[in-house]
Amino acid sequence: MAPRFDSAAVQYDPRRWLGLAVLLLAAAIDLIDATIVNIALPTIRDDLGAGAAALEWIVAGYSLTFALGLITGGRLGDVFGRRRIFLIGVAGFTLASLAAGLAWSPAALVAARFVQGAFAALMVPQVLSTINVSFPPEERPKAYGMYGTFAGIATVSGPLLGGLLMQGDLFGLDWRPIFLINLPVGLATFVAALLFVRESRDEHPPQLDLTGVGIVTVALLLLLYPLVEGHELGWPAWTFASMAASLPVLALFAAQQARRARRGDAPLVPLGLFRERAFGGGVLAGLTFFSASPASSSS
Repeated sequence: MAPRFDSAAVQYDPRRWLGLAVLLLAAAIDLIDATIVNIALPTIRDDLGAGAAALEWIVAGYSLTFALGLITGGRLGDVFGRRRIFLIGVAGFTLASLAAGLAWSPAALVAARFVQGAFAALMVPQVLSTINVSFPPEERPKAYGMYGTFAGIATVSGPLLGGLLMQGDLFGLDWRPIFLINLPVGLATFVAALLFVRESRDEHPPQLDLTGVGIVTVALLLLLYPLVEGHELGWPAWTFASMAASLPVLALFAAQQARRARRGDAPLVPLGLFRERAFGGGVLAGLTFFSASPASSSS
């Protein structure tokens, strides 16, 4: 369900463009962090003694927990306040980055990456939601255009920034600055959000759909886990069975969401959106872009 305007947001805070800069910075550090690690994998392998499976999860663990939590993170912002959930996400992401930078073993680094992704799933959905409720209709295209521009730049900048940090070997820390750089950025984002991002929430917050969250989480795990592990394991039969099993679970999720909509309850995913050409085209474009970017960053 599209976020509704609340009484605070429609006053059009004159600081909304400063707030947008803060939101774009948060979106950028998420996209950079998804790819920056690729350039450091050989050094991480040598320093921590990480095997091939651990290296896979250092990259994919972030994306997996991010994908699993994204829908729920957006709904939590609608219910409890978008700035509040955004701040929790930024704080958790920053602390997880510290843990990644101080990791002493492959398992510790993988765990930190999982936590990073989970908090990014709280942080990132609030960006577009806050833009939607903070800008008048005539200004939204410009704000969304800036978001798209920054997203593209950030996605391709991750490997470049990682290469610069690795080459610079800041303070003799080798690969660790690719995560530790998030500390000053995260702190600055947190403070700036307190100053320039106005709180907003749904005027009539829906109940959390825990059943829907559970179903879609299972479906995504069935789909994403074999995609991560399949290459390393040589694509055994269970990986294809798992991906196939995700389809009926996704169908069950769609049926459950349609049933909630018929009852007048807010669904996690309004299925009617997929009947709109602009929305479908945007989803297809996003799928194409984000499917291609990891491959290009790791090539």
